[in-house]
Parts: sequence; structure tokens; C-alpha cells
Amino acid sequence: MRLDILLAHDIFKKHQVLTGESGLSRTVESVNIMDGPDIIHYLKPRELLLANGYFLKDRPEVLSELIEHMNRMDCPGLAIKTKRFSLSIPAAILERADRLHFPIIEISEISHSLGVILQQSTSLILDNKSYELQYALSIHKQFSSMIMAGGGISQIVESLAQLLSVPVLLLSHKLQLSDCSSLLKNKNMQPLMARVLSTLLTLPVLDAPVSLCFFHPEMGEYRHVDIHPIITSRHEGYLVFLQQEQTISNLYTLAIEQAANVISMETIKEQAVKERSRRYKNEFFSDLIDGFIASEQEALYLGRKYGLKHNALFLIITAKIDDSQTGSGTEAFIGRSDRDVHYDLLKRHFTAIPNTFTMFTKNDLFGLLLTLQDSDWEEEKFLTLLGNITSELSQKANLSISLGIGNPVTNVLDIGLSYREAVEALQTGYLTKKRGFIQLYNSNDISYLLRLISNDELEHFYEKTFQSFSSMDASEKSELMRTLRAYYDNQSQLVETAKQLYIHRNTVLYRLDKCERLMGVSLKDPMVSLRFRVAFAMEPFLKVKDQKNVRTNVSSNSN
Repeated sequence: MRLDILLAHDIFKKHQVLTGESGLSRTVESVNIMDGPDIIHYLKPRELLLANGYFLKDRPEVLSELIEHMNRMDCPGLAIKTKRFSLSIPAAILERADRLHFPIIEISEISHSLGVILQQSTSLILDNKSYELQYALSIHKQFSSMIMAGGGISQIVESLAQLLSVPVLLLSHKLQLSDCSSLLKNKNMQPLMARVLSTLLTLPVLDAPVSLCFFHPEMGEYRHVDIHPIITSRHEGYLVFLQQEQTISNLYTLAIEQAANVISMETIKEQAVKERSRRYKNEFFSDLIDGFIASEQEALYLGRKYGLKHNALFLIITAKIDDSQTGSGTEAFIGRSDRDVHYDLLKRHFTAIPNTFTMFTKNDLFGLLLTLQDSDWEEEKFLTLLGNITSELSQKANLSISLGIGNPVTNVLDIGLSYREAVEALQTGYLTKKRGFIQLYNSNDISYLLRLISNDELEHFYEKTFQSFSSMDASEKSELMRTLRAYYDNQSQLVETAKQLYIHRNTVLYRLDKCERLMGVSLKDPMVSLRFRVAFAMEPFLKVKDQKNVRTNVSSNSN
């Protein structure tokens, strides 16, 4: 307990502070009696010393040495019965103690013996400690009950402000405002909050409580600021308290500590929920990209919470932190993994994009799935916006990132294709030894257009093109279609087609003639040739679907 509070009890009635009154706020943890000159070697920090002054009577130098030693050990003071042995404390020693803010207390008028004073003082300290423990448990229970009842961190902040009668701020590890008590929500308090935040930005990361005193006029009457870090396994942020006068109270500190503990536990819980949610999201997109989701209906059902919907236009962007990135600019986030820091930074900066997006990670890449609107999609304007975002990241966070952009797709099962294109675009940019670039996937083939057509339409066109082969057995159908593909792949050259298939030229002619008779068309007709080439170009997209259906059937049969 504080020394001035201890002295206010009846046991110290009629005491007199001889010097060092400004040090009465020192903390007393224990009390001891001096009965010999060697007590100086047995003192403990924050220990109040009781003395009768006998052996100090003719040795003022010992008293001076004792005071210096006790002050270095943060002892709260010396209570002495000077009249018992007519001890006279020299004025020089009193002046020295006053400069050290070290209290010397006259207790000659107290009728109790030093032993009784020791016993009752110790009892008072223990009672006070017991009360503080009960107070701490009560506060912890109160705040924990709020959390259990679903009140959340915001209610703790408001309750803490009411309990301590001071405005309270809760800041994130990035020194962004997470919450504040009701008083600070008034507009006239905004300059005060801005001044506190601007000051914190100039400070290093704090891992212990700090008290500041402001003299700026914007602070008004709230010149004293207490800052308490919130730390779990990493640095989470700060509780900031604004005071008119500096409060020095164990109960004040205990209330803050218990609030910080409960907020830390709630933060850990929220982190676990967020990390689990993020893991599920990453696993979903990994399965979608790698082709482990069997149907469009399944993808839409599982991805509805991530903005996936039927016949929407989707675009994938992949982002990578450049390999030479040093990580400077993120030192304020000590205790958090670089990946978490980068994820939060990117997500915050990409909110400048007007389109809705979902962010995920896959391997060492960050992925963004954007939902586009055909009516307002302007590629050049979009690229300019991305350029501004990467420039801001470089300038403000000293973070160099490169972006790869795939082609838009309308079918959710084709998101994997757009992702692979975005990855290929990134690789193309890095092959040119660039850094901090934005690279589009350049594809001028027909596959770009095919991805914009729904899977049902592709399947209908494909089946209509080859419906004449539907009555054949599987082996003959495969043989004729393989010949047709080779024929068009080799620019309708019979000799090259025969070489590729390892068959005689006449066999190629026989098969092609059979195709013409079955379908009633001329294979040399430009429009017929175009139709077949387009149909063959569709096969990679249709095969993805067929393979997924096969996996689904196999899985259901095994079950």
C-alpha cells in the first residue's frame, strides 16, 4: 500500500513527517525494525524501516549512508523515535533526504512500541493486499461475465471508462482506433484523439505501461495519458486512458490489468475464429482452383459466403511480395508473422477497388477474386487504380508487390483457369527481371472467348457438332474424331496427318470420307472447318467437367 495511506491509520496517529513529504506516494510492501548498524545489508526493496535511533545518536554519517542506500533500493521511508535517545538529525541530512524525496517520519509521540507498530502495519498491508486480490477477482469476473453474455470488447471499454471515470481508447497494433468510450465519440473530442494518435506514431512499440503528460492546447483538460499494451502471443494494441490529474492507485492499475487480461483472452478467441475461417476459405479456393470440386452447383453452394454466384463475371488477381523485400516498414507489428502483416496490409489497400472482392492465400501467393460488372468494366481505368495501390504500398509501407491478372470468366469452375493465367502472368513478369509490376495474361486464342460462355452452352454446341457420331461404338467414334483433329491440326494436309497418326494416307482418306458421308458436309468447307476447330477447342473445358463427374461417381460408388 502507499505510505501516505498507511500513515493515515490509527497506529500511526500523532506521526510527523520531518522531510521528504513529496515522496509519501511510495509503495510499502513490508515493514522491518532496525536494531543494529548492519540492518543496511538485510533491507528489501519497498520496505519501511522502523528505528529507535540508539546507535545513530553519535554517528550521523551512518544515518546519511542508510538514507542513500534505502533510496537506491526504493524503500518508502524511515520512521524513527528520535526522542527516545535524544537523537538529533542534522539539517544537512534532512535537506539531502528532501532532495531525494525520501520521507523521514517522527513517531516519538506514538505510545506503541516498535514491535506493535510492526505487527499492526504488517496486518494492514496484508489486509490491503487481500482486498486488492478480491477487487481484482471481482473486476475480472465482471468483465468476463460481459464477454460470456455476448457483450464483447466494446462493452468492456465503456464499463472500464465508467469504473475509472476517465475516457478510454482501444487501439489496434497498427494504431488504428478499435473502440472508445462514449465521451470520446463527441466531435469536440476528435482533435484530442488525433493528438494522442499522432504522438503514439512517433513512439517505439511499447511492451510496458507508460504515462505521458501533454502540454499541447488540443489536449484541453486531459493532459495526462496512461498507455497500457495488450499482449497475447503477439502485440495486439493499447488501452489508452485520458486523465485530468495523474492517478496513482493500485486499484486503478488492477482494474486496467484485469480489463487488459480479459480483452487479451477475447482477442485470442477472435483470432482463433478468424484464423479458422481464413483456413476454411483458403482450403475452398485451393480445391476450386485445383479442380477438386465436382460441379458448378457444389461450387456455388460452398462459395456463396465468398460472393460466388451463377453467371457472374469473375477475375483473379495474384499478388506476390517481391523476393528482395526486406520487410522494412512493418517493424511496428513485432510479434506478428510477416504473412499476417502483409495480408492485412494488402486487404486494407485493396478496399480502394470499387468491386467486391474476396482475398485468400495459396502457397506463397495472395489471391483476389473480384466480381465484375460488365457495364462499368474499364480495363485501362482498372489498371491505373491497381498502379496507385501498389505505389501507395511502396511509399507508405515500404512494401514492393507484383500483380498478375488472369482473364475474366463467367463459370465458377473456370476460376481455376483464371488463377493459373494470373500465376503465369506473374512468372512472365519475373522472367523479365521486373519488380513491382502489374502483368496481364496475354491470350489471343479462342479460349479467352470460350471462358466467357456458360458451360451448358459449350456442351450443347459440342454435342450438336458431333451428334452424327452418337450411334457409333466408342472405339470407332474415338478413331474418327482423332483423325479429324489431326487433319485440322495439320492444316488439312493428308501426308502430315498420316505421319502424325502413323497410318497410311489412304486410311486417312477413307476415314475422312466416312466423316463427310455421316455428317453430310464437306470437310474443306471453311465454315465446317471453323465449327470443328471451335468444337475441338472446347474439349479442355468440357474434359474438366467430365473428370469431376467421374470422380464424383467413383466416390459415391465406393461409399
